[in-house]
Amino acid sequence: MVDSRPSRGILCLEHIAAVSVLLGVYECGVLLTQFIPLPATIIGVFILLGLFILLGHIPGFIRRTIPQYLSHMSLFFVPAIMAVWLFQDDVMTHWLALLLALFGTTVLSMILVLWLTHRLLKSS
Repeated sequence: MVDSRPSRGILCLEHIAAVSVLLGVYECGVLLTQFIPLPATIIGVFILLGLFILLGHIPGFIRRTIPQYLSHMSLFFVPAIMAVWLFQDDVMTHWLALLLALFGTTVLSMILVLWLTHRLLKSS
């Protein structure tokens, strides 16, 4: 029986390529923050989306490697949790505003996704 899995060297090169693409679009986002008042990460996501739309598909090396990084996504929340702990006096002072902002943006994003999904599915 022939093993259809890529070798470790190929997997390593795919990871390097995927991380290079992600860092590249992030750095492009950093450069564009001088002209666009958005965080570099958001601009990078839009650049990545534009690249995928232009290509017409998600390249295989990205499709195979990114899920492995997403499975460790919770590590990216550690700085946010530490910030809440470090700034707990400010959080306690402004807890109502923070709660309303979190709840409001969550509800608004859910409504937007619902509306957009309804429109897209109705048109197809």
